[in-house]
Amino acid sequence: MRIVCFFSFLMLSFTHNAQTSSFNITYTGTSNQAEQAINKAADIWSNILISNVPIKLNITWGDASNLGVLGITISNGIKDFPNAPYSNVWYPSCLADAFAGYDLQPSDTDMDIFLDSSTDWYFGLDGNCPFWQHDLVSCALHEIGHGLGFYSVANISNQNEGSFSLQIEPFAISLASFPMPNLNGEPLIYDLFVQNFQGENLIDTNLFQNPSNLLATEFTSDYLYFSGINSMNANNNVRPQIYAPSAFAFGSSVLHLDETVFHSSTSDALMTPYSSSGEVNHLPGAITVGVLLDIGWNINGVSIAENTKEPFVLNQNYPNPFVNETTISFSMNSPSQIALDLYNLRGKKVRSLLNSKQSIGSGNHKIKFEPKDDKGNKLLPGVYFYILKNKDTSIQKKLMVCE
Repeated sequence: MRIVCFFSFLMLSFTHNAQTSSFNITYTGTSNQAEQAINKAADIWSNILISNVPIKLNITWGDASNLGVLGITISNGIKDFPNAPYSNVWYPSCLADAFAGYDLQPSDTDMDIFLDSSTDWYFGLDGNCPFWQHDLVSCALHEIGHGLGFYSVANISNQNEGSFSLQIEPFAISLASFPMPNLNGEPLIYDLFVQNFQGENLIDTNLFQNPSNLLATEFTSDYLYFSGINSMNANNNVRPQIYAPSAFAFGSSVLHLDETVFHSSTSDALMTPYSSSGEVNHLPGAITVGVLLDIGWNINGVSIAENTKEPFVLNQNYPNPFVNETTISFSMNSPSQIALDLYNLRGKKVRSLLNSKQSIGSGNHKIKFEPKDDKGNKLLPGVYFYILKNKDTSIQKKLMVCE
């Protein structure tokens, strides 16, 4: 089942470089296991961002099963601060602090993150999440990404009027630990880069009155894009498509990358609105890093491009479904000790297809096999999962055995 990270209001395996920023995290209701996973996500961001002001983060662990969400992020906002690049534009407070060089709101947190305690979480740090669980490191990395500025307060009213920074859902206000600022219709820094298919900026009130039915039409057009130069460079000089489905969802629409374009098998899947069980993203992805650069973050230049590459790519088996034989192919960007295993729907490993150190070679590797288990018994017809993993990362896909 796919679960949407429904509300994120203001809202790698990564090589271990010296951290260039830090997080001060306050925990409520969490276990030691959960805290270790969240700390891992914070460490990944700490290796990427540059700021001499600690980022303050509140984590609350509670039952959100009635909302159908994995996480909720509410980020504090500041405008017109010292060294602000734009006037009358709202920035996440942690980014504003980085520009100013000191903590502009010492008594307030930068972001509140609520994580669903009822979810079947995988607490491990290695990325080897079973396909029936949700990877907590990935979810925390995603929610922190929203708090860093990957967000928009776009909304559509009951009168079908779309707006920026005018209408905030009441439950969001009730969750914040800090006084919610009155945004007064002024754009968030992310909003400056949101464009429609024609390349028109949606915050241009000469084209789109705020609020207006025309904005609502754009928010549900399926064709919105982020126009920052760095994010475009990371996407082959094409504007990355952002999530704008026909059914608008506050806290999900506009402030994510589009799921159909940046699906789970791509390196930029972290900041999409959905996360499947078994999906692992310990890399923010080059486009997400580009978005943060575009909104003003200073990024650690230590091999970001290299660190955001996936260690390997796993392809769909062919043919699929199959009866007598199928082929699984994968490619790698560096030599690695890897394993390729086949599991049934109960999570039991039925066959080990590969477990050895693979050299990079041509980068392409193929495994042909018949539908048999490790003992040579024929597999029953049905759905199976094959998982490719090394010590840091795992990728999984489905296959189907037929009569």
